Amino acid sequence: MYLIIALVLTALLSAFFGLLPGKIKRRSVIKQDIVWAVGLWLATWLFAVFAYHRPGLTIGFNAFRLVAVTALNGWTGFVTAGLRSFGRKGLKAVVPLLLVTALGLEVFVGNVAYFNTHSYEPFQLVDYLDENINVGRGLGTISLDEGRTYLRFLNIDRPIYNLRFDGLVNDDTDLLHADSAVTFTIEGTDAANTQLTRFGSWQVGLQAPRTHTISLDLTGNVSMMTLTAAGYSSTYAQFPVALTFSGITANAPRALNFSVLRFIAVFLALLAVYGLRPASGLWHRRWLAGNVCDRAAAAVLGLVLAAFVVVVPFWEPGNTGLATKDYNTAFWDGKSTVSFVYQQYGALAHSLLNGRLDLEADPPAELLALENPYDAGARDAAQINDIHWDHAFYNGRYYVYFGIVPCLLFQLPFEALTGIQNLAYAPCMVVLGLLLLAACFGVVGQAVRRWFPQTSAAAYLLAVAAVVLGSQLYYLLVRPYIYEYAILCGATLLMLGLWLWLSAANTPVEKRGAIATKLAFGSLFVALVAGCRPQMELFAFLAMPIFWQRYIGQKRLCSRAGAGEAAAFILPVVVVAAGLMWYNAARFGSPLDFGANYNLTGNDMTQRGFNAVRIGPAVFTSLFELPSWQGVFPFLRETDVQTNAVIRTISEKFTGGMLAATPYLWVLALPLLPAFRRCLHRRRAVAGIVYGGIAAMVVMTVVDCEMAGVLYRYLMDYSPVLLVGAALCWFCAEGALSRRTAVGDATAAAALPALRVVMAATVAYTAVYRFCTLFAMEPWLQGLNPSLYYTVSRLVQFWM
Repeated sequence: MYLIIALVLTALLSAFFGLLPGKIKRRSVIKQDIVWAVGLWLATWLFAVFAYHRPGLTIGFNAFRLVAVTALNGWTGFVTAGLRSFGRKGLKAVVPLLLVTALGLEVFVGNVAYFNTHSYEPFQLVDYLDENINVGRGLGTISLDEGRTYLRFLNIDRPIYNLRFDGLVNDDTDLLHADSAVTFTIEGTDAANTQLTRFGSWQVGLQAPRTHTISLDLTGNVSMMTLTAAGYSSTYAQFPVALTFSGITANAPRALNFSVLRFIAVFLALLAVYGLRPASGLWHRRWLAGNVCDRAAAAVLGLVLAAFVVVVPFWEPGNTGLATKDYNTAFWDGKSTVSFVYQQYGALAHSLLNGRLDLEADPPAELLALENPYDAGARDAAQINDIHWDHAFYNGRYYVYFGIVPCLLFQLPFEALTGIQNLAYAPCMVVLGLLLLAACFGVVGQAVRRWFPQTSAAAYLLAVAAVVLGSQLYYLLVRPYIYEYAILCGATLLMLGLWLWLSAANTPVEKRGAIATKLAFGSLFVALVAGCRPQMELFAFLAMPIFWQRYIGQKRLCSRAGAGEAAAFILPVVVVAAGLMWYNAARFGSPLDFGANYNLTGNDMTQRGFNAVRIGPAVFTSLFELPSWQGVFPFLRETDVQTNAVIRTISEKFTGGMLAATPYLWVLALPLLPAFRRCLHRRRAVAGIVYGGIAAMVVMTVVDCEMAGVLYRYLMDYSPVLLVGAALCWFCAEGALSRRTAVGDATAAAALPALRVVMAATVAYTAVYRFCTLFAMEPWLQGLNPSLYYTVSRLVQFWM
């Protein structure tokens, strides 16, 4: 009876909503809507059968499922009819429908476990606990610890579809373990396995309630089940087994757990899909036209990207900034008002304020006595533990070999104004990240204004998103240590300098004051890059393609105005170069010696030298290694640098090379086609930027591997500029196809929508890839922030 009622009601509702947009006067439209309604009903019915089906029962519905499936069909029909009716009436009409769509997806899909388990008959698994098992037994509670990690349940003889811990609490009193994780290995016997069989693992975040329940896929009645607990362990965190629970409910009905975060994410994704469909106005309006909707879309994109910039550095609790005996106490070192991983820039600022270039810490006598203090084996043999790791050691003193500019921008003025030492890197990197985000909007916008004024709003927005997401910005932010801090500062200053240079090139020649100001500050920012990440200074060559036409082609450099602008361009470079060269000479005796070779690290950098054997594996891993995907969260696997060379390879784990993992960059292969190459070469400055970015990528990959090693964060040295070059290629392709479409070229008319879809798809892939890297890569949020990691895991894997 339920089945018949469900069939009738869902078919009527689907047909009713499907017919809403039909023009009743036209018979063909009515037939089309009827076919659509029937197809809609079949799709939602099949989804309900497979998603809401209770294991172990024949396909059927009780009263609750009847209401659920009817509501599902009605919602789907309403949304579909609404989109067909109002989809062409603009954003105001569609946004409410997208909100309803996101709401329905959250309720009916994101909470599929709620509908699937509603009629479960729960029972208490603890009632079957083997009395001979050694566990902590309290008044209605059971405790596990490092010596008691095993649970065994006998003579169950009932089907088990899921398990839920009741009243689960953490017994560990260590503040660093307040947020911890435990993995339970599940073994048992069922109708298909008479011998004890391992069925899988249950990862439980003690402060992540969504993980306290796990769905099972066992066959028939379960006779015996065992749970074995193990604490999470990695380089950054080790959690013991220390927990208490009041019970374990089997076949527990799941609650309707509405996630506002997932709802917002789905809504924004739907909004992006709608806004980037080939027929969207974003593709048919020029960005430079200044349309209000286009600017609103840019604002939404900027806010979303900025929100991640602000929150990502603090996903690791130890990066929350100030730590005292009363606040963030788990990470307070008992001495400093700030406690974080590396404090070199804080120590340098303190020394500079006291008139010193070295650090005030005295090296141990044992280190001074070594013949070669850079030999890590010799230091270990001498049992010298109290050394300043990753500091430059020269003539018996400690120095900071990382560029001085971040310290001058943040730590030095902070201590001078407040008297507090060691400003944490995380808030500084948030500021730099926001500036880099603004610079990405600015650089791409100025490039569009200068070379591709017909570029669509959608292509512009996708380009900005690709530059931000395709670079290592968020990966650097999730690791706010001194290495990432210096690299991010250099990348930010570089992009700000390029923004000002492009803006100066776009400024009318009559506005001499504005041009001189932009040139001066642009050169200042680019020059300061040498005080952050010296190899990034290679991109100063971009001044040639940007200014060649105005100052050489039009011979403005020979005029009085051009000479003044040249002075404004050159003077900041001279001043910064003189300051950095003095700083280097005063410390290490050479104006070009930044001190990196005197680093106290795992290998002797003074003996590293050059070896061509390193280049091949470095280039392959950094550029061409394919990402290793897997079927479970976070879906990416880290890989090691592989080489047959018997040589010391300094490396960290990767999740794919720059070119292989960023499809947006594949457009850089288009210059291999003669037709596209001719189109690109008509804009010589653009061609210079594109080819220069590719050349810089190769040069920096080789330089980095020879100087330091193969590390994922080094991709930030060139990725923002390389991605800007790729964006210029996309703009060139879109512009060429748009012009040919306008004159009636059928091939171009067919290729243009395909190009736009591919462009959007590559950026979408990049966004997913970047999101996964944040959870897959070192420093491994699984151990540093288990509640965040496991909550996000369950929000993504909603079916668990």
